[in-house]
Amino acid sequence: MTHDLRHFLWALESAHPAQLLRITHPVSPQWELSAVQKRLESEGRLPVLLFEDPAGARLPIVTNLFASKLLVGVALGTTPDRVVERVARCQRAGVAPRQVGTGPVKDVVATGASADLDALPLVTHCEKDAGPYLTSGVTLMRDPGTGAINAGLYRNQYLSSTELTMNMAPLCHGAQIAADAERVGAHVEAAIVIGHHPTLSIASQLRLDRGQSELEAMGALLDEPVDLVRAETVDLLVPADAEIVIEGRLRTDRWEDDGPFGDYWLYYAPPKPARVFEVTAITRRADAVFHDVYSVGPEHLVLFSLGMEGVVFDRLRSLVPELRAINVPVCGSGNLVYVQIEKTLDGQGINAALAALGAYRFKCAIVVDEDIDIFDDRRVTWAVMTRTQADRSCFTVPGSYVSRVDPTGYPPWQMGDAGPRLLTTRLGIDATKPLDPGFPEVAEPPRGLWADLDLGKYLG
Repeated sequence: MTHDLRHFLWALESAHPAQLLRITHPVSPQWELSAVQKRLESEGRLPVLLFEDPAGARLPIVTNLFASKLLVGVALGTTPDRVVERVARCQRAGVAPRQVGTGPVKDVVATGASADLDALPLVTHCEKDAGPYLTSGVTLMRDPGTGAINAGLYRNQYLSSTELTMNMAPLCHGAQIAADAERVGAHVEAAIVIGHHPTLSIASQLRLDRGQSELEAMGALLDEPVDLVRAETVDLLVPADAEIVIEGRLRTDRWEDDGPFGDYWLYYAPPKPARVFEVTAITRRADAVFHDVYSVGPEHLVLFSLGMEGVVFDRLRSLVPELRAINVPVCGSGNLVYVQIEKTLDGQGINAALAALGAYRFKCAIVVDEDIDIFDDRRVTWAVMTRTQADRSCFTVPGSYVSRVDPTGYPPWQMGDAGPRLLTTRLGIDATKPLDPGFPEVAEPPRGLWADLDLGKYLG
């Protein structure tokens, strides 16, 4: 196929050379690599990083592929403000993959004892992480009920040179497939794909129905079929143009503790039991590039949010005709959504907030007018501070499930303090202007003068 990881990096460097930073200085995968990312983030810099000489590793490492909507827009061939609309459209239609005889991912084939995870530069991101993690792997497994190949992105803690954990949220399709297999005493053959065009990871985050194909969604995002080749040791087809594929089986009779781990809430997730994945083969390109996702950086949140943005935009369009755009900002750790509407009646802001909270497990929904840039957190905060009254513009919904890792969660009432802390009180905020003719106008210079002003003429 035309599109792979290398094609994306070429397209990015061609169109936005400052957005690809090549680092030739040796950098350790243990903490130092993520320290470079953290420092750049603190300066407001979020380029794709290609570490060409990771210390002690034979493969270069690329990261930050999803650190901003600009980068996602390049991957999808669109502008940052059209990303959500494009993702939503591709959730409804797919392009079937095609099987090919071989591909670059078969350049090097290691099976049995030679399939050694120590050959891969797994990264330790945070100081108190339990160890190195694979954070970018898209896991493929066949759904026995439908025969379709499911793709999901799960974290994998290194246990040994032949074993990883597979940490899956209870409601995801992968966890359901594994539970179905466990009930009949079977294991699950699986393959973990590391490094491909970013649309594979994006497709893995779409909220599709069980039985729908993320690989078909990837094809729709690229407008071309995904080339697949038969795996070596499991009954699966895997992407022929991937950088690395780890084959193996997901044990349904073994669990190991996974964590602590720096998660997308930007806190450590405590250890919890996870299924064990046993490696049977590793195939890769001869000059493979290892892909890592920075677990407590913006790219984790941007990638995680893409799927929910697509499905929420699709659902809200039918419920809220006034909808213009949505954004799940990085500052909300995936729990906050901004909704932009064209308000024509008082009350539409509250209705839109209710619909947004019902469309996904958001902790807070803020609704604003068309004049508010929902990609600018400062403008949204300004709208909240100047267009709301707490007793009229806000509402709460207690006793809702949002996330199992919410550090402020509380147990169901009948369990007392000893129960699992799974419940959250949600918040809706209508930050739209009241349709009161006396409400003041926004003060600014003539918009026609400043909006299209050529600053170069003034600043040289």
